[in-house]
Parts: sequence; structure tokens; C-alpha cells
Amino acid sequence: MNAFRKLTSILALIICAVGVAFAQTPRGVTPEDYFAFEFIGDPNLSPDGKLVAYVVTKIDRAQNRRNSSIWMVPTDGSHAPWQFTTSPQSSNSPRWSPDGKSLAFLSSRPETAATNAGASSAEPRTQVYLLSMNGGEARRLTSLKNGVTQFRWSPDGTRLVAISRIGPSDARTGDARDRSDVRHYKNTSYKFNDSGWFDDRRTHFWVVELKSGEAKQITKGDDWNDSDPQWSPDGKRIAFVSNRTGKEYDENRNSDVWVINADGSGELTKISDHEESDNQPRWSPDGKTIAFAGEVHERDHPKIWLAPATGGTASTLAANGLDLIPGQLEYSDDGKSIYFETGVKGELHLFRVDLPSQAVTQVTSGARGVRNADFDFKNRKMVYLANDFKHLDNLYVADLDGKNERKLTNLN
Repeated sequence: MNAFRKLTSILALIICAVGVAFAQTPRGVTPEDYFAFEFIGDPNLSPDGKLVAYVVTKIDRAQNRRNSSIWMVPTDGSHAPWQFTTSPQSSNSPRWSPDGKSLAFLSSRPETAATNAGASSAEPRTQVYLLSMNGGEARRLTSLKNGVTQFRWSPDGTRLVAISRIGPSDARTGDARDRSDVRHYKNTSYKFNDSGWFDDRRTHFWVVELKSGEAKQITKGDDWNDSDPQWSPDGKRIAFVSNRTGKEYDENRNSDVWVINADGSGELTKISDHEESDNQPRWSPDGKTIAFAGEVHERDHPKIWLAPATGGTASTLAANGLDLIPGQLEYSDDGKSIYFETGVKGELHLFRVDLPSQAVTQVTSGARGVRNADFDFKNRKMVYLANDFKHLDNLYVADLDGKNERKLTNLN
């Protein structure tokens, strides 16, 4: 009898062990799993370096849509992350005011009765909203007809530069249902994957006064798009990217870096000097130099170039022999180095160019993808997103040299 009990106990232990082994065996991802994933993006450090605002996107199966909200977490890990926006409408692109007292973001919230007088019942457009860190309701800052796709604070925090779309069809009156669905195209590029048919609207810039909400359009043109506005350190000028050849929709890739006065006055200044694509303008801290990524010949790998912010002088290479494709350029606060993100050997990592020596150093490492870095040079730290082959993105904080890395979120 004792032998039987002993055998039974051994069999029970074996069954339990096998069950635990099966329970701990990882399985492959299924399509249904996608609906439960949480996607993190766009981390933005507060001016004092104590908080990170970021976006979390979840899938609402009942509503058949994605919903994004803004979350916060302290960089020292002293508090668990918390949700900052709770509106049923998505909120994204969090950007701290220079004084750190408020957070601006994009959302397509419905207009209130006070602001909706005489307005149409059309779907609300995405606009810039401002939310005080002391609490209260979000205040809408912009009312552009076609909404806002991107914005940036001026260095003094009194203005925003906003990107919106405008074109000849915006001047037409009457019910949209009465308009013909016939399209007349004069360019070879008339539609694009995931974008659909092109219309006559182009992206341009508006400078918005924070106190009054007054918006002034400072760029225009029906044959090109303006993008990536970057304020000069003194707030008097804005660098941006545009293909001003008039042939952007005829497969011409000659985009250039330009500078315009922030009030829209005067002539444009051309900064880049290549016949192929130039983009990603970034001001040096002293405002004397603009770094950008550019290609000299068709299908070249882009390099990092430096040019005087006044234009008229040939650009010079920031790093000789760079065989990586630089993205998300960022000047250090002392102007002696430029950080950039790039793909290398199947991974994504952060690199740094030392401008005096032109040496390139890899900052982050490991079998993973590191992206969307934001920097706090005063306190010598940075935040970024990172994922690997088994985990989706999470938010991390580290020293500027990549050391002392700590995980700030635990999504999924």
C-alpha cells in the first residue's frame, strides 16, 4: 500500500511538472493579441528634466478605432506613470512650454457651444490645446480651417509655429455635396499609397500668438509643401524644408533647407546647396550654423552637413566617411556635437558626432531598436524608446553616454 501511495505521489509530481512546463512555454503572437497591445510613442522631457510626457495608444475594439492619450512619469522613477489626458478624443504630440508650466498637444475635440456659433456640423479638425500643470480644462489655442498636423513652441514661449494645409478649394463656397467628383491632374504624381488621391491643398506655416490666438500665415504656394519648422535660438527666424522647384509633384526630389523671418517678412534665404534632397535643419545653440542631412548625388546615403545660417556659403561635412543614414538630428547644448539615430546591422541606435574631431561614436548598444530620443543636456540625461525581439517599446532614461540606463514604463 505504501508503495502504491509512493508511486501515485511520484506520478502526481510528474504531471504537475509537465503542466507547469507547458504553461511557461512561450507561444507565438496571434492576430487577436494585437488588439491588447499598448503602443508608446513621442516622449518629451520637461524643461527641468523631472517629468516625461509621452503617448500611449490602445485599440478600442467596440468602437473599431485606436485611441491615444498622454501619460506622465518622473525620470527618477519615484512615482508610477499616470494618465494626463482623459478625453474620449485622442490626444498626441505633447510639447512642454519653455517655462514648464503647461503642456500643449494635438486633439480633435468637439467645439463648445461658445466657439461653435455659426460653425458647420463638419467633423472637428485637429487643433492645438494647452493644459496647465496646475490642473483645469484644456484650452484650445488654434482654430485653423484644416486643422494642425504639427507645431513647435517659440523659444520665449509666447508663440507657436503650426503646420496646416491650404489650397484654392478652400476659397470655394457652397455645399461640398454639390461639387463635381471629377479630378483634373497636371502632374505625374496624383496619388500615393495610404494617402489616396492628392488634392490642391499644400502644407504651410502659421505663427500663432499665445495670448490672443491670432494666427498669421507666413509661407504660401500651390506647387510645394513646407515642413519641419525649426525656430532660431533668438526666436526671430525659422528654418524649414521645402522643394521650391515647382516640380515636387513631377517626381523631383530636390528639397532644400530655407530660412524665413518669423513674421513672414523679407525674402527667403537658401541654406543647403545640393541638387538632391536636403532636410532635418537644426540650429546651433549660438544661432550661427545650421546642420542638416543631405544628398549630393541621386540615391546617395545622406550625410550631415554644416552651413552658415546666413546662407550663401558652401556647406561642409560634419563627419567624414559617415556610412550610416542619420535621422532625428539634435545639437548638444554646447554646440560641439550632434546626436542622431540610425539603423546599423539590423538594429537601431543612437550615435554622436564630435564636431571638432569629426569622430562618430555609438551611444546605445544591444540587440534592440532605440528611437525617439529626447535630451536634457543641463542634467546630462536623455530618454528614449527601446524594443527587442521579444518586447514592444518601453520608455528608458540614461546618461548622455548611454550608461546608467533605467526602465520607466512596463507596458504589455
